[in-house]
Amino acid sequence: MFLDEMSESDQNKLIKFFNDNKILIISDLLKGRGEFSADWTLVILKVNGENTWVLKSINHVMNVFGVGDIRITREGSLKIGKIGMQRKGGDGGRDTAKMLQFKINPVELFQK
Repeated sequence: MFLDEMSESDQNKLIKFFNDNKILIISDLLKGRGEFSADWTLVILKVNGENTWVLKSINHVMNVFGVGDIRITREGSLKIGKIGMQRKGGDGGRDTAKMLQFKINPVELFQK
């Protein structure tokens, strides 16, 4: 079921859950927990054969991607700030098709 096919009441409950837990969700997605949690993010961009890189603290990264509202897109996906969330799919009906995937555009870290 796509999120845009849910009742408005269910959509509001879902958005409220993500709003109430936004900081924890963003931290889990981008930083992780425990011994191997990230402190930094490195992005390398190759343009016209030239490499450019940026190294940002994980707190900066969480602020860049976490800014913004929780909303359901016209396509039925959920946006958490600048982080997109959708059902994974594409696995021929296997259980992994029921998982969620989260998407960011790391090029946004090059913005000043």
